[in-house]
Amino acid sequence: MAYIKSQKNQNWLLPPSIKEMIPKDHICFLVEEFVESLNFNNFDMSYAGPGHPAYHPRILTKIIIQGMLSKERSSRKLSRACKENIAFMYLSEKVQPDFRTICRFRKNNMKFIKHVFKETIKLAQSHNLVDLNTISIDGTIIKASASRKKSVKKETLDKLDEIIEKMIEEDIAQDEQDKLIYGDKEDGLTGMDKRDIKKLVRNYWKNKSKKKVKEKVSQAKQELSKNTKLKRASLTDSDCRNMKNKKHYSEPSYNAQISTDSKNQIIIANDICQDSHDAHQLIPQIKNIKENIGEINKDTKVSADCGYSSGDNFHYLETEGLDGYIPNRAQAQELEGKKTSLKRDDYEYDWKNDVIIIEGKKYYYRYSYVRKGNNIKNLVYKTKDLKLKKTVPKYFRERLRMKAKMNTEEGKKVYRSRKTIVEPVFGNIKQNLGFREFVTRGLNSVKTEFNLVCIAHNLMKVWKHLSENQEIEKINYENQNFWRKKQVQTSICM
Repeated sequence: MAYIKSQKNQNWLLPPSIKEMIPKDHICFLVEEFVESLNFNNFDMSYAGPGHPAYHPRILTKIIIQGMLSKERSSRKLSRACKENIAFMYLSEKVQPDFRTICRFRKNNMKFIKHVFKETIKLAQSHNLVDLNTISIDGTIIKASASRKKSVKKETLDKLDEIIEKMIEEDIAQDEQDKLIYGDKEDGLTGMDKRDIKKLVRNYWKNKSKKKVKEKVSQAKQELSKNTKLKRASLTDSDCRNMKNKKHYSEPSYNAQISTDSKNQIIIANDICQDSHDAHQLIPQIKNIKENIGEINKDTKVSADCGYSSGDNFHYLETEGLDGYIPNRAQAQELEGKKTSLKRDDYEYDWKNDVIIIEGKKYYYRYSYVRKGNNIKNLVYKTKDLKLKKTVPKYFRERLRMKAKMNTEEGKKVYRSRKTIVEPVFGNIKQNLGFREFVTRGLNSVKTEFNLVCIAHNLMKVWKHLSENQEIEKINYENQNFWRKKQVQTSICM
């Protein structure tokens, strides 16, 4: 067997270019071209004036986007990659920003990163990759950077706050006692004196850490006071909420929402919320889509799963002139081949006379009321003898229209296609990009992090499209050369 000969101690005759060492089809070149096209003029004012020169924001933008594509999200790992990874060395333009610089840039530029996400949509539109005839919306639970064990009740927070306050007072009293015992010696320090100073320094850091814990406790208490329904709050990340994932395991998490087009699965809107359910997220998603791409054409199809089944959502879609396809829970189970005993909206309605019919009995409208706690308006229908009543939500007519639509073949077809449009996007984000857990904390920071992964997803789609086109052009070029040679050979033979 022969082995490939290596040249361990051979030096380069000429200094190599970093660009030449990267494969020509590497996605970092698309990242570079895309970021170079962005406008960074708004940063000029903030970086103007005296002081140490700053790294250009285009360099830091390239690094954090390429980090998402390379499954490197930690600012420390990104800083290390700029010293070790050829692609990162090329994008960082041969500078090596510190991890604190990368972390601050990502934390302090939430609006800019959101703007960059919008630019990826425009880039996809310029390549004719966005089809807005059908829009699919879905959500998923993503774990927060927080421990389940540090999620505590209000009573526990009050007790912990009291204990920490007592510990801080005791530490301060101990510091005062040490000063009285040892005095303030500026020179002539003995070994005993140095040990005492080290002890004071350790006490200082202990006090500092306790104050940080106290701040976290106060933040958690504020969250509990703002949301009376909230039973527990996390000391690590007070903005996250306990949510059940697909394995029915409850842990601190956020609800990630996306909207995609039906052609190439381009993400056209995204958001992070604290609700464990999706019912209240459809309207914000539609508004985000309009903010990102402008007005949506009338009769645009909007598909979502049964988690978005709500009379308010159906009423909004009809008001906006959008063609919604959202089944109720019973219909969703039937479409997935499961047996169901759910009977919501399972009644007849006389549209002309405003009469609900259940088992042959007619119910007439009597009055409406607003339910305490959630401010939901309900309508009450009763029989003529007033013995039987039926309570329905305010927009029950919209629910019935949606139910009838989802019983048609077209409705079932659109709903089934949703699984091949929006659900694979979460598969790509979680599996291919390794985004199964947030590394930042706080709602705003988490939104920025999710914007970055959506930027990475859209750039991957554009890169794949460009690569396929280049392959097609290469094949066409080779075919043309083949037929030219064939024609030359034929003419020579003749």
